[in-house]
Amino acid sequence: MTARTRTTTERRPTCLQCKTRFRTRSKTAKFCNPSCRTTSHNKARHVKRIASASTSPFFYELARQAIRARTIQIYHHFGQQQLEALYDVYASCQKMNGYGLRKECGEDPFELSHIAPVRGKTSVGLFRADNLVIAPMALNRSHGANHYGGGASLPHTEVLPRFAVSKDDSVSGVLQRVIQLIGEDVVQAVVQSRKIKPSKKQALYSWLIEHLDPANPDHAEHLKTIETASTRILDGIKRQLEGKEPVGDFRAWLDYFDDTSVLLAEWERIGNAYRPELLQALERIQFLLANIGRARFSLLNIDAIDLRLIFDMLHGRSVHTVTSIIDALYAKALASPQLYRPTEALLLVVDKPLQASLSVTESFLEDMDDDLPYVALDALCAVPASLGHDFGPVPF
Repeated sequence: MTARTRTTTERRPTCLQCKTRFRTRSKTAKFCNPSCRTTSHNKARHVKRIASASTSPFFYELARQAIRARTIQIYHHFGQQQLEALYDVYASCQKMNGYGLRKECGEDPFELSHIAPVRGKTSVGLFRADNLVIAPMALNRSHGANHYGGGASLPHTEVLPRFAVSKDDSVSGVLQRVIQLIGEDVVQAVVQSRKIKPSKKQALYSWLIEHLDPANPDHAEHLKTIETASTRILDGIKRQLEGKEPVGDFRAWLDYFDDTSVLLAEWERIGNAYRPELLQALERIQFLLANIGRARFSLLNIDAIDLRLIFDMLHGRSVHTVTSIIDALYAKALASPQLYRPTEALLLVVDKPLQASLSVTESFLEDMDDDLPYVALDALCAVPASLGHDFGPVPF
């Protein structure tokens, strides 16, 4: 008896990647070879990453700043290093704001303040790390369009009409133009290196739209509020639908950043990255803090006038602007030896004028982390004991 052989009809489909026709007996083959299949799948992942990033708060902020400047040219010639540096500053500002909880509790938030103003008299300030200072809202708003020098800007004479943006343009439309200008390869690289994810609020909203039933009276009430609800409220509704226990008002312990600590941290960042002439003055403060007793942070009770001087220095004024502040801190520490307990090293430096770097190895932020861990105002951070330390993901 002769065995029956199974035959398969040969197909000649077109490769989805290289668009050439190929021969195959497979009923499902879509690519002519493994290389085309890999290339196509990589492109699909690339598109998915770009689409996901487009819904993140960081990229929406890029679009909003372009609308504010009335041009996307503020991102012209933006490379991966510049975009990563900008994201790092943005992320630091979010952390200092408690990821939105500071504003919810009635605290004035910190803002990204431009050194060269966004819409100056002769130029447009760029939205770049070297043109930004994380600053208290009150100082930023009162600063207005003043420019003391430095920063990064584009002269009005070089602003091209083809990059123009209207104040009425949609954020999503402007964002697509920004991504095209910066380059999808650069955007994808930064999305991967900084692990940028879609907005948590958008993800919660999408989940609720899918799971809320308009025919259910309770669900219908939720549908009326989710359009304008905060991330915390949306998360509470989701947990309710899933039958989980509600959490308290806040889901994470927050370090508390006051105006002084934020401006000193920015002093360190800007000095290290862009203005090294600021560092020796900062080292004097670091040295002072390192050579007094545990009461050293009470020394940094800097008033509003001195905060303004530091703010102005970070916005382009000379480092000599803050000399009087540092001298006053030294005088205050030495005037109360029983409280501040100055070391012999501090007394020696005061007796002999400073001639060289103090070689302080610890940064101001590391120094604060050692001595002021997890300090938060009761009004800003109230976590029920039952929560323990079950932190949620960073929402940006």
